[in-house]
Amino acid sequence: MKREVQRFLLPITFEGNWSKAESMLKENKRYVEAEINEDGSTMLHYAVGIGRNDFVKKLFSYLNDKQVLQQRSTDGSTALHIAAIAGNKDAAELLVKKNKELLRIKDHNGKEPLYKAYEHMHLDTIGFLLNAVNDDANVELQSSPTGSVHPDDEIGDDVLVAIAKNFPSGLDDWETLIYPCMLLVSGSYFGSGNYYTLSSKENSIVIHTDYILLIPKVLLASLASAFMFICLLILLICYIFARLYFIFWKGAKILSCKIPPIKHIENKKKEWDEANEVLHMVCFYIDKVEYSGSHHPYYTQPILEAACHNAYEVVNRILFSSPEAIQSTDKNGYDIIQLAIINRSEKIYNLIYDIGERKNVYRTCKDSSENNIMHLAGKLAPSSVLNRRTGAALQLQRELQWLQEVEKFVFPSFITQENISKETPNMVFTREHKDLVKEGEQWMKTTAESCSITAALIITIVFAAAITVPGGSNQEKGTPLFQSHPAFIIFAIADAISLFASSTSLLVFLSILTTRFAEKDFLVSLPRRLFIGVFSLLLSTTTMMVAFSATFFLVFCDNKLWMLAPICGLAFIPIAFFVTLQFPLMVDLFRSTYLPIFGKQRQSILSGLTDRLIEMLW
Repeated sequence: MKREVQRFLLPITFEGNWSKAESMLKENKRYVEAEINEDGSTMLHYAVGIGRNDFVKKLFSYLNDKQVLQQRSTDGSTALHIAAIAGNKDAAELLVKKNKELLRIKDHNGKEPLYKAYEHMHLDTIGFLLNAVNDDANVELQSSPTGSVHPDDEIGDDVLVAIAKNFPSGLDDWETLIYPCMLLVSGSYFGSGNYYTLSSKENSIVIHTDYILLIPKVLLASLASAFMFICLLILLICYIFARLYFIFWKGAKILSCKIPPIKHIENKKKEWDEANEVLHMVCFYIDKVEYSGSHHPYYTQPILEAACHNAYEVVNRILFSSPEAIQSTDKNGYDIIQLAIINRSEKIYNLIYDIGERKNVYRTCKDSSENNIMHLAGKLAPSSVLNRRTGAALQLQRELQWLQEVEKFVFPSFITQENISKETPNMVFTREHKDLVKEGEQWMKTTAESCSITAALIITIVFAAAITVPGGSNQEKGTPLFQSHPAFIIFAIADAISLFASSTSLLVFLSILTTRFAEKDFLVSLPRRLFIGVFSLLLSTTTMMVAFSATFFLVFCDNKLWMLAPICGLAFIPIAFFVTLQFPLMVDLFRSTYLPIFGKQRQSILSGLTDRLIEMLW
């Protein structure tokens, strides 16, 4: 009988075919409790696990409150456990609405649904279950950061540790630049206060009422000075541009399924927002728990874990609740700044600029092996951190940047100080990075050799094209026959640029091949040369295709303008391929060499400029 039920109900539930399921349930209502899978899942368990939420909603008409609580025979999971594991928030909402007792049922391992959601880091489901547990009138909150009613859950600080380990990175610099920040039209920019809302819908325009009252004063101040008026005009133009860009972005979001980059950015932003919300919820519950000592014990391990994973938001939130947590140390005696240096967590390290007098402690602190923080910077970074960089050369460059940054911070006498092994920080760096130097040298040579071959071929082509001009020359004067034609002028300019750029590229790559490849060369010299070389090669390739297109139009198209479309389209193909393959390397080289990662956590340039303008006008 069991096999027969499985054979019929399992495919029906998998397909979400409610008409067939309903006919079988009318025939025998006990099918709703029957196990349809080898792991002991019922129709409800299976439908929740695969996300058939409409099927689940209709299935409730055949389930009473007691049947909803049914657990799988193999592991004791309820349907809410499965929703927490799968991250099916909608199903979790339906189940809790049906019977809130699901929140308190444990599986065979003694885990509640909320704990399973934490284990699998489904942030939206965690947020819902946290609120559900907190709002349950029958739940009495006890000393647990999750709001769980059972002290024997032993979740402790594991919840916050899991968040610290898995906290999303959020948008990077380039994604933040193109994401519509809405500085002048969102409440988040103005902080807390009174707001005037033009629309109640999502992403509505929100204006701080204090700034509405400020408008007449701003106008009077601007009229008193031409400079102030220009500043206000610039601010107005920026506002209009931001609104137009925001409208464009909202339109692109509707078509996000067809524009993968926009969908990717939106998903990252949503993931970060959800993680931040869950982080604040967990810390809110932790703050309710009484403790003794200098700081909350539930914050010790999470802040150390966050320092290792560069989770700045987690560290910042913990320090907001318990500033003394900055004194937390691990079993080796390392605090968050030392762990940030070891694990190359630059966001956490930048806190050193905001901790006042305590920074002098870090200048002189040592571990059990007499290593100061510069010795720690001299050690090789974890492989997971190194692999974030493109190529061994950029990995070594980032390591050198860390050593240089810490060298600026410590006292001069500590730069040459020896540890218990009689090694200075520079000696530690050389020993730890000797293999990486060899790999960086090999990567640089391989890249330079392949690019120099391409540059040499382009030089040959464009030089030959410059000598044998399209259409020939006047036999008497020696001037090109098409010298007054616009297409010939484009050819001449593009060919000259291509020749000069490819020659520059070839010489730069040759200089890379003949350099000494010392450690310090990887800091600025070699990456800068490689950037110039790749940029020149990209420029020469692009202008070579422009020169070829102009020649083709000039010689074969007989001034037929419609021929420009297929010529330009075909010429764009190799340029697009080259840019797609080489542009990410150029971006990495530029960011790694010219954009600093160390310093205080700063506001965006536009935000700072806006603040200054408003302050000046006031």
